[in-house]
Amino acid sequence: MGKTGEKNMLRAIPPVDDILGSADLAPLRKAHPNFPWTHCVRNVIDEFRTGKYGEVGDDRDTVRSAILRRVLDRVGELRNLGMRRVINGTGVILNTNLGRAVLSPAVRDAVYETMAHYVNLEVDLESGKRSHRGETMIELLRLATEAEAAMVVNNNAAAVHLVVNSFSPPGRVVVSRGELVEIGGSFRLPDILAKAADTVVEVGTTNRTYVEDYATVAKRGDVFLKVHSSNYEIRGFTHTAQITDLVAVAREKQCHVVYDLGSGSFFDFARAGIEGEEQVKDVLKTGVDCVTMSGDKLLGGVQAGIIVGRSIFLEQVRRNPLRRALRVDKITIAAMQALLRTYLFSDAPERDVPILRQSTEDAKTLEVRAQGIIKALSTAVCDKYGIGTVDDVAAVGGGSFACQDVTSVAIAIRCDTENEAVTLAKKMRERPIPILARIKGTEVRLNLRSVMPYEDEDVRTGLQAVLEGS
Repeated sequence: MGKTGEKNMLRAIPPVDDILGSADLAPLRKAHPNFPWTHCVRNVIDEFRTGKYGEVGDDRDTVRSAILRRVLDRVGELRNLGMRRVINGTGVILNTNLGRAVLSPAVRDAVYETMAHYVNLEVDLESGKRSHRGETMIELLRLATEAEAAMVVNNNAAAVHLVVNSFSPPGRVVVSRGELVEIGGSFRLPDILAKAADTVVEVGTTNRTYVEDYATVAKRGDVFLKVHSSNYEIRGFTHTAQITDLVAVAREKQCHVVYDLGSGSFFDFARAGIEGEEQVKDVLKTGVDCVTMSGDKLLGGVQAGIIVGRSIFLEQVRRNPLRRALRVDKITIAAMQALLRTYLFSDAPERDVPILRQSTEDAKTLEVRAQGIIKALSTAVCDKYGIGTVDDVAAVGGGSFACQDVTSVAIAIRCDTENEAVTLAKKMRERPIPILARIKGTEVRLNLRSVMPYEDEDVRTGLQAVLEGS
């Protein structure tokens, strides 16, 4: 739009009261009297003034109609959009963009019970006196990891920050250059450490770091931070300091060793043929002072930062005033309690914890499910798109098992062109229950390893509607 057109459009913008008095807006204003209509209309008009919606015309009626439509759209978006359920057909099980771990029925029930009622969050029911929140959760966590002490904060970045910050002064953290990772959403470990410690000492190089590098710079009270690589793997001419060697040097130099496992695991994934993640209890046996990890990754729970380790070390962390700012609420405690009880008391956690079942389920089972969905589609749709199953790969995700694929099965919808595949995938995302798929060439693929079994009928219904409409 040229300058003249812009000026004409600006002159054509009606007053706020004109839009508010529109007959098209009246039913909504009556139905939702507490909504800030004036503020909403002003925001939309401001967007038009800045040219956010491009050229819309320069006469009063056209501009007025465009503004009114946008107000109605905005209200509709606020009422219906935002975070909602989706079907994950991407093949990434712990998909951070899709909320990571799906919770088990036992965890969901515990969360609902906590939300719907008062709970004894900080009350000892026997004495009637005040107690400490999460005491049972902490005991369950200690048992599950065989740790001396445990603590839970709101996420793993907070856990790392709190641990490092608790030993300042002297406030020195020593970390390998090859482990200064970016943890997603542009959050980088060096930035977190710079806020937590007085001094960050980088040792080694991107691809090779030796235990001697730590020993050379070590001062009494330093924190040696070992970091899980998370989402990537360096291969070739590489070397990394082993955790047992770090512990030995730390004891000699009177330093501390903290291992940020990132995802962490209470389950032996190696039994299912998925190698590369250490169990938390095994890491603790090396003599590290503490381990930090997430609650909503390989553990299969809600967002939380878990800290487990030696009692004397965690007592120092517990005295940090920042701990209060990072503490978890009753919902997190309820979810963690239920999940930890599954690990401790279930005869088969790999059956009862969704992330474990999704990761270890036999591909033949996925093939049967995929065939069942396809058979329930109309013959016309299947013939038109050549719908069938294909061998595919999935990823556990969440920063775990870098560069390792998990065999899987996908439903392939074959299109004539890549643009047609992109359009079809978009229509699938626009369903009442959005279906997120992956595009491979001219195929739209729905990977069954990340689709929950109880969603198969929703997948069939959604596909049938989209493909018939196409």
